[in-house]
Amino acid sequence: MSWDVIIVGGGITGAGTARDCAMRGLKTLLLERGQPAMGTTITSTHLIHGGLRYLLYDRLTTHTTCWDSGHIVRIAGSLLTRLPILWPVYKDHAHGIETVETLMEVYDRFSAMKGGLRHLRLTAEDTLRLVPGLRREGLLGAVSFDEWWVDPAALVGANLDSARRHGAEVRAGAPVDGLIMEGETAAGVRCAGQELRSKIVINAAGPWVDRVARMAGARIPLRLRKGTHLVYGARHVPVGLLLETADRRYVFVVPSPQGTLVGPTDLAGGNDPDRVETAPEEVSYLLSSVRRYLPDFPERFDATIVGARPILGQAGDEKLLSREYEVFDHLSRDGIAGLVTIGGGKMSDFRVMGEAAADAACARLGVSADCRTHLETLSGEPLDPQVPPPQPSRAVKKFLRRHPRLREWHALSYLAAAYVRHLALRAYYGLSAAAQ
Repeated sequence: MSWDVIIVGGGITGAGTARDCAMRGLKTLLLERGQPAMGTTITSTHLIHGGLRYLLYDRLTTHTTCWDSGHIVRIAGSLLTRLPILWPVYKDHAHGIETVETLMEVYDRFSAMKGGLRHLRLTAEDTLRLVPGLRREGLLGAVSFDEWWVDPAALVGANLDSARRHGAEVRAGAPVDGLIMEGETAAGVRCAGQELRSKIVINAAGPWVDRVARMAGARIPLRLRKGTHLVYGARHVPVGLLLETADRRYVFVVPSPQGTLVGPTDLAGGNDPDRVETAPEEVSYLLSSVRRYLPDFPERFDATIVGARPILGQAGDEKLLSREYEVFDHLSRDGIAGLVTIGGGKMSDFRVMGEAAADAACARLGVSADCRTHLETLSGEPLDPQVPPPQPSRAVKKFLRRHPRLREWHALSYLAAAYVRHLALRAYYGLSAAAQ
């Protein structure tokens, strides 16, 4: 038995890719070595978010993520819950309240693509009424914004259910041991003692994409980062929080129907995603970061989750790493036919990642079917076509990812212009109020 495409990896990227391929009429098989979603996907912050902080150094990734998050809200709306998030600002923070609000004013334009509400600026008194447990000393106020909470396992499951309805086959507990190589062509995979043949193999293995690519003699450079979250079974805050840490990073406190998540950390992840573990220092870091603002926040948590983020290899400071995705056509890149890799990215743009991978597979198969994943909900209801906002240029994004300082300058130049406009408007309305 053979397939048009075999997809390796049952996280959110593989699940979204399987759905896209099946909806285009491709005979599709997805293989996952464990249980779907139980690798990197389940260790995320459980948010479909636009990447607010990327506006400081990677504006176009925020644009793309918000653009595709808008599609995800339409197709998976029944699985999503709107989550208001508060960003409290203190006197000793790296960014003052005017700078933070400027960032939110810029984010409003992108957030609208995913149904996000406009930000609000709160006084210190209003902030403490919303979150009474916050430290009062030095509090200047806060800004609010909203994102979407999701159960990652449910999101993966819904994508796989949709893929099955469109004819895909999904096998869990099916580790890929190697690729079937016929000369310079990948003709399928070896799995649990079986040879499973296909015209195209799509490598969607997240932080394991390099391991799969090496089975064909290719490499996918990665710069893995480790992220740990603390898991609480109870809900400990009334709204989400974005908190600046002592070393000028940020952690989320995310309440949900499942309890509360605190994190993530962001550390070098080594070379083996199977050997990622939470260090005691990470636990101390997260607890001290939260209790810096919420002195009574419980120190006793129920569990930790940790995973490796599949960040594509790139030069530059760790704080400037792009979360952009890329499709690698190994025929044009490495002279290896029959193999396509989709790497990088995040849960918040999984649908467009699946579209890009399916486009590459269809191009090699000579199939002209268009993507339809944005035209039907995950449960099968048709959606009215909409004219989406324009996406940023792929060529420009690729160029800027390879020049991180230039990418940062590109982002900061927009923020600088927005900051001048923000101060001018604040001055204008202040003078107008005084005149009245």
